[in-house]
Amino acid sequence: MKLVFEFTKTGDMVYISHLDLGRLFLRALRMAGLRPVYSQGFNPHPKMSIALPLSLGVHSLCELMEFETDQTAGPAQAEAAVMRVNERLPEGIRVTYWREKPVDVPKPLASLVHAASYEFMCEGIWDAPELLMEFFERKSVIISKTDKKTGAESEKEIRPLMLGYRIVKNMRGRLLAEATLLSGPGQTLNPAAFFEAFCNASGIEGRELFPVITRTAILGRDGKPLKELLEAEDF
Repeated sequence: MKLVFEFTKTGDMVYISHLDLGRLFLRALRMAGLRPVYSQGFNPHPKMSIALPLSLGVHSLCELMEFETDQTAGPAQAEAAVMRVNERLPEGIRVTYWREKPVDVPKPLASLVHAASYEFMCEGIWDAPELLMEFFERKSVIISKTDKKTGAESEKEIRPLMLGYRIVKNMRGRLLAEATLLSGPGQTLNPAAFFEAFCNASGIEGRELFPVITRTAILGRDGKPLKELLEAEDF
């Protein structure tokens, strides 16, 4: 049986790494009585994956994880198991939604991801609506990247990766907006890199700011949340 979980990641848990998050969930699932199915081969590993690994320090309301278990259970038993999982997870991580993965969605969820939306909240930014509008009107936005292995510097054009934005609330001296960024395979725009590029283009000293970044949606190519794909059929 393949299960899909949606969970939140907030508070101090935003500083847990992707690998440690996987280990944490695996232990919680086992303690809740959901045994994983393992891959075959010399180095077997549990069949579980997170659709779009989150950058360190970023909050999220909509993480998606798929998990294959060797057990079969009815809705009542599966719901009870999910409740036991939450009892074993630390504060800051909570499963908010689950269901059996539809059989007509054979591909991994990660391969269906096209974009993600992020909310940015930051004090000390004046005229945020006008600055964001000017930023998205640019035809080109170049950022510098450093190769982690070689240390070599390179430039990257990110304007095609910036899909859109909206002002959540126009607040004096504060940025409170949501941006949708491309997040497909090999074309993912890190939200922190986007915020830094916005500050540089707007003449803002970004190093003195401490934005709260929260992922609010993981989207497919149709622009709809992946969660809606799982609800397309009534199982």
